[in-house]
Amino acid sequence: MKGLARTAWFLPAWGVVLWWTVRLGITGRVAFETAIAVGSLLNFGILLALAFLSDFQAERGADFGIRFKRNLQGAVLYAVVAALGVGAYHHGVSAEQTALRKLERERFIEQSLGDDVAYAALQEQDPQLAALDRETALERAKESLRFQFDPRWHVTASLILLVATAASCALFATLMGGFLRS
Repeated sequence: MKGLARTAWFLPAWGVVLWWTVRLGITGRVAFETAIAVGSLLNFGILLALAFLSDFQAERGADFGIRFKRNLQGAVLYAVVAALGVGAYHHGVSAEQTALRKLERERFIEQSLGDDVAYAALQEQDPQLAALDRETALERAKESLRFQFDPRWHVTASLILLVATAASCALFATLMGGFLRS
C-alpha cells in the first residue's frame, strides 16, 4: 500500500494526459458545444476518480480531516493544471474554432440589435433594454462578449469552477469512503 501511495502523485498527470487525448481526439469531429460538454464531464470524472483513489489509499483509521486534506491535494493539483489546459486548448490549439464561435456570437448580436424594429420588440420584452438606446445596448453586448472570450477570464472561470468541483469531489469521496469503511 505504501508503494502505491508514494506513486499517487502522478495520478493528476495521468488525468491531464487523458483529458488532452480525448479533447484532441474529438477536435473537429463534434460540435463546439459538445466538445465543451465532453471536456467538462471528463474533468468532473477525473476529479471524482482522483478523490476516490486517494481516499482508498488512506490508512484504515485515519481521521476525517486528514483524509479530506489528502483527497483534496491531488484533486486541486489537477484542477489548477486542468484550468491552464482549458485556456491553452481554447486559446492555443483550438484558437481558430474559438475565434469563429466569438465571430458567430458577434454576428448574432449585430443581427439582434442592429435593426430598429427588432430592437423595439426586444425592448418590449426586456425592461432593462427599454432604458437603453440601441447603440449603447449594442456596445455593451459586444463588451460583454469580448470579456467572455478573454483568455484570462476563461482560465480564471475554469479555475474557480474546477477548484470548487475538486473540493466537492474530495468531500464526497471522504464521506463515502468513511461510510464504506464502517
